Amino acid sequence: MSNSIKLRFITVNSSKQFTYFQSTIMNKVIEIEHLFKSFGDRDIFIDASIDILKGENLLVLGRSGTGKSVLIKIIAGLLTAVKGKVSVLSQSLINISKKELNALRLKIGFSFQSSAFYDNMTVQENLEFPLVRNNKSMTRKEIDKAVHGVLDSVCSLHALTQMPSELSGGQKKRIGIARTLIMNPEIMLYDEPTAGLDPITCV
Repeated sequence: MSNSIKLRFITVNSSKQFTYFQSTIMNKVIEIEHLFKSFGDRDIFIDASIDILKGENLLVLGRSGTGKSVLIKIIAGLLTAVKGKVSVLSQSLINISKKELNALRLKIGFSFQSSAFYDNMTVQENLEFPLVRNNKSMTRKEIDKAVHGVLDSVCSLHALTQMPSELSGGQKKRIGIARTLIMNPEIMLYDEPTAGLDPITCV
């Protein structure tokens, strides 16, 4: 299989449906079949289905309120479907236990719209937190190297000692992505990753 980036688009619209299946020959990392989701009387998805493959980049397009954030929260196990099949890394999210879900989430990176920093921690402490909590065998040197590496990858190493309140919107977005990358997840979920960024940084 080629190592080139594979980019695909789907559009979520007022029909609340999308269907896109891929060949079963390739490795599926996310499978959604006949998904139904609603909040009260408001339907978000009606019989929506899609497969996402290993190494693939999927861009979900749609107007505000059409369910883009809901979709990735369902994939991350933050919201549950009313009906349908949702499988991530061959693990069904239907009736999944809390222990199994927590283990699965360690393999999923999630970049929130709001960046979701701990306000009383510096940038370094925010990035260290998931490492210290989930990988207690790491040395101080290894943690520092990981933090510096991901910050450098988003051109934000200079913000190491800053507090979240001192960061611009664009800085928060970039550092939020860095915090997601630091755990080396198998799947990355970005919720409006380019919001607040200048065009050059987006590229």
